[in-house]
Amino acid sequence: MGDEFDVVIVGAGLAGIGAAHQLHTAFPGMDYAILEARDAPGGTWDLFRYPGVRSDSDMFTLAYRFRPWSGAQSFAGGEAIRDYIRSTAAEAGIDRRIRYRHRVISASWSSDEARWTVLAEHDGQQVRLTAKFLHLCPGYYHYEQPHDPEFQGTERFTGTLVHPQDWPEDLDHAGKKVVVIGSGARRSRWSRRWPRTPSTSRCCSAPPATSWRCPAGTR
Repeated sequence: MGDEFDVVIVGAGLAGIGAAHQLHTAFPGMDYAILEARDAPGGTWDLFRYPGVRSDSDMFTLAYRFRPWSGAQSFAGGEAIRDYIRSTAAEAGIDRRIRYRHRVISASWSSDEARWTVLAEHDGQQVRLTAKFLHLCPGYYHYEQPHDPEFQGTERFTGTLVHPQDWPEDLDHAGKKVVVIGSGARRSRWSRRWPRTPSTSRCCSAPPATSWRCPAGTR
């Protein structure tokens, strides 16, 4: 039969942890599970690790109403948001309900049984769960295949191509020229935090499109 729950939540990011908190606060007797495809909570804020990653929405608005943001920065950095999500889950005991490395592959509804059947892959095995309610909080990024436009000539490029969604921790830019493709918010955040050395130059493929900026510490 598989595991049976009142509610199955898909995703352990900002939305999934928030949904779980609301659920067990309003309905403490309900049994629920959170299915997370990755091996850590945080969603987008655990996935993106490029220098300068931060929210482009103020955290006093984006944060949970039941746990207001108390950080020093309104437009907080990714690490601070990741810690906020994880500590919220830990303090409420939500982290014990998360099933990591469970990638949902299908969900079907039975009107006769009034239940959802959810199939997930876990370490090469298929797992079956049923629930009265299914709450989807997976975010909108494709974690395995980020948006990656095709540029002519990349096959002849002998340097390093880096996507912000797959940022290598050991990236060494010393003595290299760096070209940033794009002029949006992510480019602005990243380029301002890029470690500067006398031997490194930077350029962008388009002029900045940002209409205004404020210091990161502004509340």
